[in-house]
Amino acid sequence: MRRLFLLSLLPLILSAQSHWTELRSGPFEIYLEGGSKHARETLGWFDQFRYVLGYMLGKQDLETARPIRILYFKNAQERDTYPSIPAVIDGRDRWYVLLSSDARIPHEVFRECARLLLENNSGRMPAPIEHGIAGVLSTIQVNGTHVTLGAPPPANERNRDWARMQLFVTNPDYYAKLRILLFNLQKGVDEDAAYGNAFGIARAEIEKELDQHMAGGNFQTAAVDGRALDVQRDYKDEKLLLPAEVQLALADLLLDNRSRTAYQAMIEQKENVAAAYEGLAILALGDKQQDEARRDFAEAISAGTPSPRSYLEYARLEQDNAKAIAALEKAVKLNPKLAETYALIGRRQTDNIKRIQYLEKAAQLEPRNATRWEEMAKACLNEQAYDKAAQAWRNAEQAATTPEERARMEAGRQTIEQQRLDAEEAERRRLAAEHERDIQKLKVQALADLRAAEAKANAGKGAAPEKVEPWWEGPKPNGHASGNLKQVDCLGRQIRLVVETDDHKLTNLLVPDPSSLAILGGSDEKLACGVQKPRRIVVEYFAKRNAKTATVGEVATIQFP
Repeated sequence: MRRLFLLSLLPLILSAQSHWTELRSGPFEIYLEGGSKHARETLGWFDQFRYVLGYMLGKQDLETARPIRILYFKNAQERDTYPSIPAVIDGRDRWYVLLSSDARIPHEVFRECARLLLENNSGRMPAPIEHGIAGVLSTIQVNGTHVTLGAPPPANERNRDWARMQLFVTNPDYYAKLRILLFNLQKGVDEDAAYGNAFGIARAEIEKELDQHMAGGNFQTAAVDGRALDVQRDYKDEKLLLPAEVQLALADLLLDNRSRTAYQAMIEQKENVAAAYEGLAILALGDKQQDEARRDFAEAISAGTPSPRSYLEYARLEQDNAKAIAALEKAVKLNPKLAETYALIGRRQTDNIKRIQYLEKAAQLEPRNATRWEEMAKACLNEQAYDKAAQAWRNAEQAATTPEERARMEAGRQTIEQQRLDAEEAERRRLAAEHERDIQKLKVQALADLRAAEAKANAGKGAAPEKVEPWWEGPKPNGHASGNLKQVDCLGRQIRLVVETDDHKLTNLLVPDPSSLAILGGSDEKLACGVQKPRRIVVEYFAKRNAKTATVGEVATIQFP
């Protein structure tokens, strides 16, 4: 058994004993075996690839929530000890790409990296556009600072999506305006309008041109601007890797039982203990062994792991709310870019306002994820934050990837809009009822004051009171404003008066129910919506601030002198 154990580790041991170094640029880090000249050039390819995609999107220095590590073997034979793997591997704490110095970078690698960068840096665009971007970047050619786009992929991959983007990147007029098209599409602009805004040509005309482009089959390449880069000069920080670091990187591919065996060996050797426990926990999760996974994540945390994933996954499995939130807050400090961490904290909140704040942060970090916006919209509904909920539904609709999902998000938005109108009507009725109650209370008080005055007069044996108490059955406002009426804003069934008072200050006052408003001094005066001709006005009002309408009181009486 001991011999079998060592044999299973042999590929890891042999690779780890080789001479490995590390180079980094942006989200890319390259672990290279042997000489570094070719590897530096390869890192330059990825940098130029990132630069060109950033130009298309109108964004510089594209990033990812987790690093992308390139394992660069000295030959294909060593690389092929890991057969049948995806072009980009979802590893323990980062993404992985496996390459070798004696083979070209596969098209699939650039295609998948393009999709990964789009997911982390752009708003959702129509699927044909995104597929076209990934397809045209899959055949990028780099020679130092010289970048070429448009080389055709294998014949079975030359579909309409690829051809459309190939036309855009190889035609100078289109390429110069491509970022305008993509910006409009990311903002949810209708495709026909987006094409018109960008190219000044109807989308249908461009599609006809595309038909001719595909039929001709003459797919030329075009040179585009690349980043000013000297791979030998600019990649200075080359770090020598320890064998244990390389062994961990290979185990972190999480591909088969070799990873589990390697992690267990590291724990026995007291090397990379925290990372090894995290790796074992992730493998256990994959095998649906949740109790074992929770124990291993707890061991990783106890060993002082710097990886946010242990805290995040531990919190997902932890029943105790306080412990789970504490773990998630630690994960946020370790990596504030992970949307799932904020979403999990939000779901654990008992305060709905805080829940909305965390869910909104998660959605902002993953704006292309429709379910993030949907979850936020539903939380806003519970708080009756209808405007915020409607915007979240709109974002969810833009991020949807299928017609069915888009229809569901649109239905949610329409439901929210009706609920908002119903809530506004209910609030209007509540304010009207409250206003009526205030008037009745004032009437009762006025009658009481009158009775008191009568009693005082009777007590004086018929003598007239020193002061006659007036009897006013209307409201007794506590606010007064006189000046010029500048504007009348119509807010549904309510109106807002904008008065420039005699001290030249603007005062906003609300009329909750215009139909019951008494206008004194001129029954023919009208309150038409919009900017008003200068006219004098005196307003008495009840002081009551309303943040929603930006008013300081509710009008009781209006007089036009």
